[in-house]
Amino acid sequence: MIRVIQWATGTVGRHAIEAVRSHPDLELVGAYVHSPSKAGRDVGEICGLGPIGVIATNDKSAIFDLPADCVLYMAQGEGDPEAALDDICRLLASGKNVISTALTVLIYPKAAGPEVHARLDAACREGRTSFHGTGIEPGWASEVLPLAMSPLFRQIDSLLVQEIFDYSSYPSAQMLFEVMGFGKMAQPVPPIELPPGQGGAFLAPLMMVADALGASIDKVLYTCDYAYAGAAYEVTAGRIEAGTVAGKRYSFTAMIDGRPALKVEHITRLGTHVAPEWPTGRGWHVTVEGKPSMILQAQIGVHGEDQNDQACLATAMHAVHSILPVSAAPAGICTFLDLPMIVGRRIR
Repeated sequence: MIRVIQWATGTVGRHAIEAVRSHPDLELVGAYVHSPSKAGRDVGEICGLGPIGVIATNDKSAIFDLPADCVLYMAQGEGDPEAALDDICRLLASGKNVISTALTVLIYPKAAGPEVHARLDAACREGRTSFHGTGIEPGWASEVLPLAMSPLFRQIDSLLVQEIFDYSSYPSAQMLFEVMGFGKMAQPVPPIELPPGQGGAFLAPLMMVADALGASIDKVLYTCDYAYAGAAYEVTAGRIEAGTVAGKRYSFTAMIDGRPALKVEHITRLGTHVAPEWPTGRGWHVTVEGKPSMILQAQIGVHGEDQNDQACLATAMHAVHSILPVSAAPAGICTFLDLPMIVGRRIR
C-alpha cells in the first residue's frame, strides 16, 4: 500500500482525493490546505465526499514531517513559482516522492534552466526520491500524444498541437485573471523570438518532443492575438468588463533546421460568443504534416458535462495513475521519457 499526501484541495485536488481514496493500492494519509477555514476539517467533507478520517492541515511542517511515500502537489504554483519549487524540493528531501501539476515547466525541468534542474536533482538525491511533473496541456496533449503517434511516421515536416477551450465555467479567479490574463487590457503580440531559455511552460513540451525525436531547436517564436469583450458580462470566476480580454490565441513555435517544425497553440475564450472566427470545439488537436500526414482529435465533455471540470478530473487522474510507476522508479527526475507508459491501472 502506497501512502499518499494530497497537497491542495482545489479544482484538481478534489478529484485526486476521491481517486486515491477509492484506489486499492493507495492510502490517503494526509492533506495540506492553504485556507485556515479548511484546516482542522475532515478532507472528505471539504471535498463533498463525507468523512473519510483524514484531517486537513495548513501547517507545512506537519506535512513535511508526516511519514508518506508520495505527495500529489497540486497547488496553484504559477502565481508564485519560487515558493512552489521550495515546497517541492523540501518534500523530496524529506523522503517523499512528488508528482506535481503545479508548475507546468517542470514537466521537463531542463526547460526551467540548469539551476532549477540542479535543485530538483539535489533534493531527490538527499531524500532518495523521485520527481515527476504532469498535467493535461501541457502534460499530455503536447507531449504524450505526439510521442505516442511518432512511431507511425517516416517523416515529420511539421507538428501542431492545439488546445481549444471555453473557460467561462472555470471557477478559479486567480488562474483566469492573474495567471491567464483575462479581464485585462492587452495588445496583440506579433511573432517575436524569445530569448534563450524563455517560454516557460510551453518551452517544456517543445524541448521534450525535440529531444525525444533527436532534433535540436534553433529558436522559439511567440505570438499572441486577443479578442475583447464588446460589453460587460459575468463568468463563473467573476466579471469581464467591456473592452478587456475575453479571448486569447497564442502559440509557441520551435524552429528546427530553419523551418517551423513544432508548434503548440492555445485558443482560449470566455464564452462561445467570443471570437467565433477562431477554431471552435473543446479539446485537443494534433496535426502532423509528413509521411504519412495525420490529424488526431481528442474531445472532452462529450455528453454535455462541464468541460473544465472534466479536464480537471483528467489532470488529476494523470497524476494519480503516475503514483505507482514514479514510486517504483530510481531516485531522480522522471519525465515521460524516463518512465514506462503510464496506464490507468485498476480503472473500474
